[in-house]
Amino acid sequence: MSDEYKNERWLDEDAGPIVPAYLLTRGRTIPASEAIDLIAVIITAGGLAPPVGLGPEHLIILQKCTKPTRLVDVAAELNLPIGVVRVLVGDLHAQKLVQVELPPPAPDASVLLEVISGLKAL
Repeated sequence: MSDEYKNERWLDEDAGPIVPAYLLTRGRTIPASEAIDLIAVIITAGGLAPPVGLGPEHLIILQKCTKPTRLVDVAAELNLPIGVVRVLVGDLHAQKLVQVELPPPAPDASVLLEVISGLKAL
């Protein structure tokens, strides 16, 4: 294998070896707990000392979510695909280390139509 191929695909001179995102979840694509909505709010629920055996990404999520944070914002801050972050947060939720607050249900279509009508009347 040529050095050029290695450098393009698996190595970053500044960061070192690059790990594909799916390895962070051990190939899993479905969260360990319930499905987590993109705009669900994640809040760290555990104590100050997380259990031994968590990966570095899990620990970063715990640190970032000490204040209520939306799942999409966590993914953006970690620069990881949303599917990977869903699985990682699902792991933490299954261990009761984070709380997941689901977004409120969407308003009824009739309410939205009334709002539109009211805006048009202005």
